[in-house]
Amino acid sequence: MAKVLRRPPSAKWLSRWMDFLEWINRHSDSRWIFRGLGDDRFLLQPTVGRVTGYALAQERAVIELFKRRLPEFNGETGFEALDYLALAQHHGLPTRLLDWTTNPLVAAFFAVTAQPGPRKVRLVLDSGRPARATISATPDLKTVPARIVAYRTKSAMSLDPAQDPFALTEVGFYWPRSVTNRITNQGGLFSVHPTPELPWAEPLDDAADIFDVPGEMRSFFRRRLFYLGVDEQRIKGGIDGLGARIAWQYGTKTGLGTL
Repeated sequence: MAKVLRRPPSAKWLSRWMDFLEWINRHSDSRWIFRGLGDDRFLLQPTVGRVTGYALAQERAVIELFKRRLPEFNGETGFEALDYLALAQHHGLPTRLLDWTTNPLVAAFFAVTAQPGPRKVRLVLDSGRPARATISATPDLKTVPARIVAYRTKSAMSLDPAQDPFALTEVGFYWPRSVTNRITNQGGLFSVHPTPELPWAEPLDDAADIFDVPGEMRSFFRRRLFYLGVDEQRIKGGIDGLGARIAWQYGTKTGLGTL
């Protein structure tokens, strides 16, 4: 095979990576947790509250339906209220939970690989003039900064698995039991939000607890994370994770030895 030559990273990119490692050092005690955002415009709002016309009754109905049908697919018993929400969140249901991790490298992986939000764009007509109407389009990853958020938890915010998530009046955190291996692999935990229709502003108040990765540096950061052992296999686990990791390696010519 022909040898693939990769240009060395620029001093600017290396400097930004070193800034990230220093940022981690400043947030390195066990009380800090992290969340990765694929867009620096994203807010901290649970998925169940992002829909137009959010209704508590409908949210409750979704969870009850999930709990009723779960035994068909999972023989596990003894789940508590927050266990059900964690499992539902993990499998794609809209809930009042937000995913966090105790590992800043995992948060960075989610940030640099996640899609940014759509933007309103105006089409250009054949005449060269912009159209009156706009459409929503997802921009290229390279054009949108990714964001990692750090938040320092307090012991009073820790929730018991049996607590009723619909009875909370303040944001709390649930450290899940091993309801799935993937949550464990990711060092996962969840914030539980009493008003999911409203974004949680507090973690974004202090710029020192936010680290942005310029869009053009996303791929560079992902390669650096790969060499630190944070990749699709670590995140997903199992054969699916292995296949996704190797496919990315092949597509980017990363970590395949001397070619």
